[in-house]
Amino acid sequence: MSLPERLVKESSLTSRQLESLIGYMRVASGEIRFRDAASIASSGRTKGVERPLTIGSYYRTLTQARTNIRESLVTVLIGMQLGVVKAEEVRKLFELVGAGARELSENDQDRFIQVLGVLLDRIIL
Repeated sequence: MSLPERLVKESSLTSRQLESLIGYMRVASGEIRFRDAASIASSGRTKGVERPLTIGSYYRTLTQARTNIRESLVTVLIGMQLGVVKAEEVRKLFELVGAGARELSENDQDRFIQVLGVLLDRIIL
């Protein structure tokens, strides 16, 4: 399981939104087409029956994910402006997350998540 998949429960994203973002990043890099990203996304359910995810549903989920990320960043900015969130600690957080962008072993992911939790607790006054 990837680090983002392990962290999604701690975020404002759903698993499906994360999956849509991952697919979209593959589209943005030219690896796959938008239609392909929609077709490999989790299938939808209607009355308990598995159905392929439509392009419209995929796009809606992707838009919701991007909106959640945007709102989360604005929330951090508001917290910094009010002094509830320490700017220096946010910088450290972003540096830590950037360092964690590479592939990590399961043990390294566990340690990373522990350090991230401590840092997040310290950031908020």
